[in-house]
Amino acid sequence: MDLFICAQDIQFITFGLVKDRTLFCEKAFEVPPEKYLFSLDVFLSEQHVAPVDVSRILIVNGPGSFTASRVSVVMANSFAFVQQIPMCSIENPERRSLAELLPILERRPDQAFVVPAYDRPPNIT
Repeated sequence: MDLFICAQDIQFITFGLVKDRTLFCEKAFEVPPEKYLFSLDVFLSEQHVAPVDVSRILIVNGPGSFTASRVSVVMANSFAFVQQIPMCSIENPERRSLAELLPILERRPDQAFVVPAYDRPPNIT
């Protein structure tokens, strides 16, 4: 089963589950980035999915909020590293739905790790 993660807005993160190339479950959480990991735990618990049941991570790595992109990508990289599973990333400048992105991701090669994608230079204050 694949776990789909998308956080392009600073106040939202969306998770989905994919089985047999079909998105069968999707849920968005209205939370700040510091609650993303907790939201993932809630989502997996609600779906009765253990971390070992996840065989691949699909992630939208940007563009969007810098913080949302960084936190979700770090979370995905950590999950994949601990579970020793592959990842697949996609940039989503048009803000397409997870269902629209899935056919594109299915044609992409797996990755060992993912980096965030930004649509402008960072503004560090």
